[in-house]
Amino acid sequence: MQLTVCSPLGTVLQTKALKVTFETLNGFYTLMPKHVDFVAAMKPNIVRYTDENNAESYVACHRGIVVKKGQNVTMSVQNAVISKSLDTLSLVIRNDFKENEERRKELNLAMARLELGLVRGFGKLKGDENG
Repeated sequence: MQLTVCSPLGTVLQTKALKVTFETLNGFYTLMPKHVDFVAAMKPNIVRYTDENNAESYVACHRGIVVKKGQNVTMSVQNAVISKSLDTLSLVIRNDFKENEERRKELNLAMARLELGLVRGFGKLKGDENG
């Protein structure tokens, strides 16, 4: 199979793979060449893939979508880091990716508060027109 990992900054990884293992919102999956076509949302996780020489390699992926169509597996993710060290990638997921998640949650909360204030403001304006 052809494994491609893309981030907003470009292609992070493009390689041949015999199998690819990753975590989705619905659990862990391993894709192999004869697996049916597949689409899923990925959690922040360490993707493991076996290359043509049976060597296992890793890439940390921060949320995204995985699509398998025919012999192509494409992962479109927010961020990706390649390393031979599982310890390094575990730290990346635990620290960097989790920090990004916390910032995203804070931003979503701030946006919700702004939207609520805007709706209330329009409600007051509408109430003043009718009064």
